[in-house]
Amino acid sequence: MKKQILFFILLYCSSCTSKPNLIGIQPYGEIDSTIINSISESLKKVYDADIIILNNKSLPKTAFVNVKSPRYRADSLLIDLSKNRPDSINYIIGITTKDISTSKRDNDGNIKKPESKYSDWGIFGLGYKPGNSCVISTYRLKNKDLKIFDSRVRKISIHEIGHNLGLDHCSAKKCVMQDAVETIKTVDLAGLDLCTDCYNEIN
Repeated sequence: MKKQILFFILLYCSSCTSKPNLIGIQPYGEIDSTIINSISESLKKVYDADIIILNNKSLPKTAFVNVKSPRYRADSLLIDLSKNRPDSINYIIGITTKDISTSKRDNDGNIKKPESKYSDWGIFGLGYKPGNSCVISTYRLKNKDLKIFDSRVRKISIHEIGHNLGLDHCSAKKCVMQDAVETIKTVDLAGLDLCTDCYNEIN
């Protein structure tokens, strides 16, 4: 009888054990391996996650727009990523070299004024909060200094997965979850890690 009870205790405990986060990196098109490696290393370090690199795929034609310039709607890419996310993967991050955009909205959910500026707003990345998919673009992160470019890619990747995990924008100096506030300078001034409060919120 004791052995039977012990068996059920072990079975119950094993079913309650949460598996480690598994993050899939989805390249859209040909992405330089150094970029993939940077994203992989950063997410593994900050979130203690296992990483899997998925086979590259083409950007969905349904996400393409040409309002101000040829771009891909980030919100449509999030839907594509979430819909095609393998069941074994907890979170998926898309990466593209193409420009991506979204509609920037105010606190009431309306497109910010002037609409001509914010209805199709170019961005660095976007992630559901909370959710299981996010996407970043290297298009607006380019810099002649490869170290700066690499740092930007890492920060935006960490930032968007942070949103997937439910993190809001953070006001702490150097926290990677700071709001970019429409400028790359904010990204450059941020650190490569979560502040203590953000870290504690997801752990």
